[in-house]
Amino acid sequence: MRLLLAAALVSAVCYSATRPRIDLNGAWEFRTDPKSVGDTQEWHSPGVPFDRRLQVPGTWQAQGVGEPSGIVRNHYEGQAWYRRQVAIPASWKGKTVHVRVGGALRRVALYVNGHRIGEHDGISAPFEFDVTQAIRPGSENTIAFRIVNPGATINEGPRTQPGDEPTGMVNYIASWGGLYGNVELEASDPLRISEVAIVPSIERKTAAFRVSVAGADSVSGVRVEVNVGGATGAGALRGGEAEVTVTIPEARLWTPEDPHLYTATVRLVQGSNERDRMEERFGMREVTTRGNVLLLNGKPLYLRGYGDDMIEVLTGAPPASKQVYLERLRMARGFGFNAVRFHSATPLPAFFEAADEVGIFIMAELPVAYTQYFLPHRDFLKREMEGVLRAYRNSPSFLSLALGNEFNLDWLKTEAERKEFQASVEEFYRLAKSIDPRRLILSNDGLVLRPTDMFSLYNGAPEDAPTVRHEFGSYYCSLPDISLIPKFTGVIEPTWLKEKKAWVEESGLTAKYAEYVRNSQRLQHIGRKYQIERVRRSPEVTGYHYWLIVDYPGGTGEGDSWEEGWFDYFWQPKGIQPAEGRELNSPVLLLLSAGVNERTLWNDTEKVMDVFVSNYGNTPVKGGVLRWRLFDGMREIAAASVAGGHSELGTVAKAGRIRLPPAGGEEARKLQLVAEITAGPNTYTNRWNFWTFPRKALLDRSPVPVASGVRWTAVQRLYPFITDAAAGVPADSLLIVPRLDAGALQHIESGGRVWLMADREQFGRPGDATFFPASGGALGSVLQNHAALKGMPHEGMFDLQFYNLVEGGWSLPLDDWPRELVPIAGGIRTTSSFLSKRKNLSRTGYIFEAKAGRGSLLVTALTIREHLDEAYPEAVFLFDRLLRYASGSEFRPAVEVSVEFLRKQMAR
Repeated sequence: MRLLLAAALVSAVCYSATRPRIDLNGAWEFRTDPKSVGDTQEWHSPGVPFDRRLQVPGTWQAQGVGEPSGIVRNHYEGQAWYRRQVAIPASWKGKTVHVRVGGALRRVALYVNGHRIGEHDGISAPFEFDVTQAIRPGSENTIAFRIVNPGATINEGPRTQPGDEPTGMVNYIASWGGLYGNVELEASDPLRISEVAIVPSIERKTAAFRVSVAGADSVSGVRVEVNVGGATGAGALRGGEAEVTVTIPEARLWTPEDPHLYTATVRLVQGSNERDRMEERFGMREVTTRGNVLLLNGKPLYLRGYGDDMIEVLTGAPPASKQVYLERLRMARGFGFNAVRFHSATPLPAFFEAADEVGIFIMAELPVAYTQYFLPHRDFLKREMEGVLRAYRNSPSFLSLALGNEFNLDWLKTEAERKEFQASVEEFYRLAKSIDPRRLILSNDGLVLRPTDMFSLYNGAPEDAPTVRHEFGSYYCSLPDISLIPKFTGVIEPTWLKEKKAWVEESGLTAKYAEYVRNSQRLQHIGRKYQIERVRRSPEVTGYHYWLIVDYPGGTGEGDSWEEGWFDYFWQPKGIQPAEGRELNSPVLLLLSAGVNERTLWNDTEKVMDVFVSNYGNTPVKGGVLRWRLFDGMREIAAASVAGGHSELGTVAKAGRIRLPPAGGEEARKLQLVAEITAGPNTYTNRWNFWTFPRKALLDRSPVPVASGVRWTAVQRLYPFITDAAAGVPADSLLIVPRLDAGALQHIESGGRVWLMADREQFGRPGDATFFPASGGALGSVLQNHAALKGMPHEGMFDLQFYNLVEGGWSLPLDDWPRELVPIAGGIRTTSSFLSKRKNLSRTGYIFEAKAGRGSLLVTALTIREHLDEAYPEAVFLFDRLLRYASGSEFRPAVEVSVEFLRKQMAR
């Protein structure tokens, strides 16, 4: 066998109008070869039987190859073969022929008609092999790939897995294997255009083309001609390269809002003969920086980005379908996003094509998931970096390339390693800028490490380069949606969801769980609004990557599942409409001075607030008019306009002051404030909910005596009829206590009423409850239409009218209480910590009741006592509602527990 060994060449993503092609996607013969690593001669031959057929593109695991492994239904690591017969037209004789591969995982050797052509080892960029000497035009040809997917699977592994093999998010859940990108044969003239680099100039209205030509050593009189929509230019070929500048007088700029693309036709002409022609798309746009300001075409740019962890629960590795990405990116744009950051990964060519058309900036990354995967694989990563930069440098959506994720030098063991790491980062940065000087190169995503063109940080904002917020949003999650289980028909087995489903069934919550999930998704979006509005108040920050766009499965190196996505595992929105996303992910965003803890007011008091505008639109706001309206349901109850707002591009400025008049009325209710401002031809809107409460008509006497063992002055002032429990407690009275001590339990057992207003005295520690879920956690609350909440405005869940009452309170577990006990205000939450391998679910109670002995018990785990003050209308009103209920005739709990049970529960 004659060996034609050559490394695969990295190819720019160029498209020829005249080069003939053969699409090699579709069915290929396939077999695993677990006993051999390296060449096995017989698999090259067409006569040797293969045992199955697989589709290309696609991973072999997603097509049933291998055995179950963790959450992966089929997994095989090792060597495997693809083979097919291809008829090569006789007209290809004398042509140069290449096999082009959009992506493979991971080590590839190509054989054509028994000849070993070359090898490629990579994850991130398309590549090609020259097969000219091996093909036989006019006959059948055998093409075979040997592919090896080495590396220990991260599946169920620790986060700190040793860096034996390059590891990014593409191969993080499992070491996927196979041809997952498109494959084709292409024929060209031996004198061929091999690469085109395009540099637009917005100021000059030109596009400069640097064209590299292969096979030019023995030819002369060759020129390169470029046509861009009728604008032309030409240049002579010298030393295998030509430079051509085309003037585009009425150049239309590329922006996410108007992603206009030009198609350049590049011709290679010798005398009067066209030897080669190709087409290359590009956009007239320039990304630059000025100090800590990011500029697009000279205007400040705010990256309203999302995070993508390469999560494909059906196919494992990302699909190679441009149509899939067009649909996904159009959805993302519909929700207001203009950028995507890939965690330790670079998407396939089809993604770049779709992003160019839809208008989404791509922040790509080398396959370095964490610090330990960088130094052991420097040579591999250099090739990856060069491949990515050369393949996608003409794509207007390609914003930046990071060298990896979260380069924490403290994770390295020695100072020598840290110095070596720093030196390598500097070397990579210089090499990247020499290949593609206009590209933004990030030293890493997550930490301050220089040199870098932009920072991606959790907090802080250096002044010498733009800063985006890294993995932004505090990882708020929704509850796992067990209704999705039937949709997992692909490579991932949803074991984590099945575990949660078993808990739901055992807890008797099957009929109600969907409501908890919906409310957790609503709470998640309230948190998104809080997070985004907070970061937009910081003019030194120029964007965020909201983490994540879709949920992340459990059973991986990241522990249990992360339902942090705007969309579920199947790209379906989670309780949010596109208009809500666009309003929040807006280039011009109105901001309110009233925080999430200031959304309640008395109905006889005005509320004064300032409105600010974060302006990253197309025009300054000059002399703008701020208009606001206040709604009670669909009824407008107040409105006004405030003149004089002014905001330059890239700034946060005061737009005006709003004075909400007293809402009036005798009932508590929810109001909505809607504000809008005009910038150029566009009007931008934002809205916030408020809750108003009547100050008058507090309970002035009760049907039964009320005594309090809780020490507070507000009760004596607001409710003078409540006596001190130390003076004695009649048997038929309501006793309010901070803990269930022996006296309180005796009162219940004797037939009395007890309101346990649980606080630090009961638990001996500060409250663990947070209104927004802890990082990686989730909370779904449900509030019943119950007499205890009569008049308290709510929509079946905790909204911001409960923020001050939930924050710092206690999440009382009800898992050991009778299943029949349905809390008046309760929830389901995750209980485990950040990165836990199992995030358990727990029933929690914030307001609930039970019958014990001959008496009745009401429990609240909210911070009512701490906020029983006129500054917190919601606390005063809720206390009054609960007091009326607990002292009234409707206080008749249905679920009974023993006094001994109460004693044990409170002790725990």
